[in-house]
Amino acid sequence: MTPVEAAPRCTTTRPLTGKGQVPLDAVFPGAETSASSDPEEVVPGADAADRARCPGELPSEPRCDGLVPWTGLLPDELVPASRARRVVQGYLLTMPKQAGNQAPPESSAGTKVVTFSLVDLAAGDPAGLTGYLRVAFEACAKATSSTVAGVAALVGTVPSEYGAGSAEVVLLRRGSHVVWASLDGSGWKAGEQRQALVVLVGRLL
Repeated sequence: MTPVEAAPRCTTTRPLTGKGQVPLDAVFPGAETSASSDPEEVVPGADAADRARCPGELPSEPRCDGLVPWTGLLPDELVPASRARRVVQGYLLTMPKQAGNQAPPESSAGTKVVTFSLVDLAAGDPAGLTGYLRVAFEACAKATSSTVAGVAALVGTVPSEYGAGSAEVVLLRRGSHVVWASLDGSGWKAGEQRQALVVLVGRLL
């Protein structure tokens, strides 16, 4: 009988260690009702160095009809494609109290949502992820250069998924850490989005 080769172990998903925890009450202080995710991290698996068994590459161009960051890749696909050392994803959501049953976040006028991803790049960024992300943010979100909490950033907008008309998307890099985030919803007051980004910079970069 021909032996059956075991499936390659290209990635491993595990509980978060190190950078990546973002306190909900820091982003949404005094929120009436809130929800948050417990982010996990995806890291290279035991066979990741074997490119024949664990192939992957970034798309040739951004897929602007998809979701940020327009790669069309799930985290366990992004790790081999980008040669990253780690990928973390998380989200934070708050909405006001509703009379009776809670309305879905998508229809609540006071919803605020932050989704974020953190990538720890391999030395030298061998797959060129940062270059891909810059092109994608400029093409898909019409992003322009800015500064957030002293960190160079690209800031643009995409259609809202929470009834706000548009959502702000941000790309940040410091050293080997790359972060992209989306701030959506119609409940934001003046200055709150900027403060949320300051928290992300402090916790993720």
